[in-house]
Amino acid sequence: MEDILDVENLAILYQRKYTYIKDVKNLTDELSQVLSGNDGYTAEILLDERMDAIKKVQHTTETIELLGEAGPKAALIAHRLIFTDPEEIVPETEDEKLVKDIRLKTRSLIKELQMQDRRLNIQLAQDKSYYRE
Repeated sequence: MEDILDVENLAILYQRKYTYIKDVKNLTDELSQVLSGNDGYTAEILLDERMDAIKKVQHTTETIELLGEAGPKAALIAHRLIFTDPEEIVPETEDEKLVKDIRLKTRSLIKELQMQDRRLNIQLAQDKSYYRE
């Protein structure tokens, strides 16, 4: 195993992760609509599909993190591209710029999804919501 980080593969994995998070967002949108209509059966199916998409995100995240384990040089580059705040990344190649751009886009989508999850939790759990003050 070479001590080099495959940045092109890293970009592909980050794009895949973004796509899976987008799937979670779309399923959450559908879930919001279904819950407003009190369709428990469809909501349960959507929750199962959403959990499958979340598992895909988790698996891809684990795969991304494993890329930096090729050796010390790969670990240094991985730390810079995977674990550093994406706004602080100074890309040295086009692939690194692509990784940065995808990570920024993903972070924005995650924030949007977190706000939506919070609203859903408050709507469903009401006084027992984790987010209630």
